[in-house]
Amino acid sequence: MVRRRAWSAAAIIAGFVGGLVGGLAGVRVARADTTTSWPPPPELNTYEMPAIELAARPRLSAAVGMGTTFDDAGFNNGTHAIPSFFATGGFGDGVVGVDFEVFASSAIGFYRSQDPVNRIALLGFAVVRPARPLRPFDGSYPMRVLRTVGLELGTGFEREARTLASGSRGVIHVGARVELPLTPLGGAPSEVRLRLAAGRNLGLYTPRVAATSGVTEVGDTVGELFAALVTVF
Repeated sequence: MVRRRAWSAAAIIAGFVGGLVGGLAGVRVARADTTTSWPPPPELNTYEMPAIELAARPRLSAAVGMGTTFDDAGFNNGTHAIPSFFATGGFGDGVVGVDFEVFASSAIGFYRSQDPVNRIALLGFAVVRPARPLRPFDGSYPMRVLRTVGLELGTGFEREARTLASGSRGVIHVGARVELPLTPLGGAPSEVRLRLAAGRNLGLYTPRVAATSGVTEVGDTVGELFAALVTVF
């Protein structure tokens, strides 16, 4: 009797364990069936992520050149042509761009018998190219040159110096430019141009700089002319 009850208890336990294992296996199979047999909607099969359009950066430019400034400050015999150095960096090659320019003249080293001044200027100005939108698909050389014609307007700071004395002034910068492309159109993302420019810095006030011959009031130059090699990228 005892042995029969033991077998009955063992059978109950075995049946319970077997049922539990079978139930878990059935749940797993059912879950697998639901994850594999569910058909995705048709729109998910054909959906494509929209392309992300990045804003194009403005074209940059860097230029280095030499030229002449026509100055009469410190001379007792009129205006003289003085060798000058120009370096320009800017961004924007469209209708409107912004440039920063460093300008330096070297009068003292070339005219030792008189009391001229060396000028150093840091300028920031806008460049407006009125012909830039004209016939954008015309790749002829005359149109490429015409689209580079620009007018300059901005402001800056100028320092006038002699060996032992100096002065400074704020200026309004005005100028004009044209660029001659030196590389063929298309292909390379950058191009090289020859820039021909003219400008003038109009002082907001007149500094006085001392020298051995007396005190010189430093006014405006007649103007500056220069040529520079430009890389646009």
